Amino acid sequence: MSDSDVGIYVHVPFCERICPYCDFAVVAARALEERVEAQYVDALLRELAGRRGAFADRRLASLYLGGGTPSLLRPESIGRIVRAGRDAFPGSGEITLEINPSSVERARLPGFREAGVNRVSVGVQSFDDETLHRLGRAHRAKDARLTLSACREAGFEAISIDLIVAAPRQTQAGVERDLGAAIEFGPDHVSVYELTVEAGTPFALAEARGQLRRAGEEEAIRMHARVESRLARAGYTRYEISNYARPGREAVHNRRYWERRPVLGIGVSAVSNDPATLQHPFGVRRSNPRDASAWLACVAGGRAAEVEILSAAAARAEAIFLALRTVRGLEAAPFAREFGAPPRAFFAQSIDRLLAAALLSESRHGNLRLTPRGRLLADSVSEHFV
Repeated sequence: MSDSDVGIYVHVPFCERICPYCDFAVVAARALEERVEAQYVDALLRELAGRRGAFADRRLASLYLGGGTPSLLRPESIGRIVRAGRDAFPGSGEITLEINPSSVERARLPGFREAGVNRVSVGVQSFDDETLHRLGRAHRAKDARLTLSACREAGFEAISIDLIVAAPRQTQAGVERDLGAAIEFGPDHVSVYELTVEAGTPFALAEARGQLRRAGEEEAIRMHARVESRLARAGYTRYEISNYARPGREAVHNRRYWERRPVLGIGVSAVSNDPATLQHPFGVRRSNPRDASAWLACVAGGRAAEVEILSAAAARAEAIFLALRTVRGLEAAPFAREFGAPPRAFFAQSIDRLLAAALLSESRHGNLRLTPRGRLLADSVSEHFV
């Protein structure tokens, strides 16, 4: 990771089914028409061409296709995007494609590999059919197993599995079974996310009506502890709150966000972290519209819907709570070089409160790390710095 490279995030909003807990910018598309697909990809490439100048003279560290379900795109379309990214920024880099377990997407895996994808992130979520049904997922456990096997056969350099814990009616034993099934496949990387209920989603409505039963805070904490212990025994190191990897297999693209590295986001709802300049020493964040028509209008006009020039205060807060998401934590010396003083100069009261609550640890050099319990309550900790 260096200051002379760039990551590209590509948002593809199309989904065969919109999950009841999903709050991402997605569009239901059971069968993605080639015309619609081509129009979207054309617009992505126009946006990339118009925005590449802000990231000039950088090498490609990563390209991440997320969504939505980007694997609904044909391999030819994925190839166009990958080639355009490499043409804009020399270098091979980590090329990740999110995929869902389905027969259509399995058939395309060799084509995705030929298109330049070298890493796949498989949205398994659970290996239990009842849990998948309660989550509103379109696939079943058999589909997940077949897809993971097909990923190995296709020859991808790295495979990541996504799991959800604290799903409706999920038990500790169910979490253990999911972990065992994931480990059986020997993925390079495992992401484990706690189910969150976002306002405006069907799950939020069900919860308000008392129709959604999910784990309470203490039970969720026990689930996370079980996850960390089980994966550690299998050789996976936790390097961020939700992410585990075999040594040397950490996600290059994801690390860019926690380390506040430049990211060029293209597509509906995509967010860019533009590099710092003399005029804007803490960088600029550009956010695209969530609505496809509004995004297309922005691409045509060469503009973003929202531009935020980061202040020193905002950058300081982000530097702390993003670094605290990582097991490594926040190092005081680099923070002081960027902001003129160590963290205590700005956040002494918050740091002392969190130390007293045993949610944070502080070294004699002023480095900060979350304690094991602090990691389980990371969202609450971050509120002290914003």
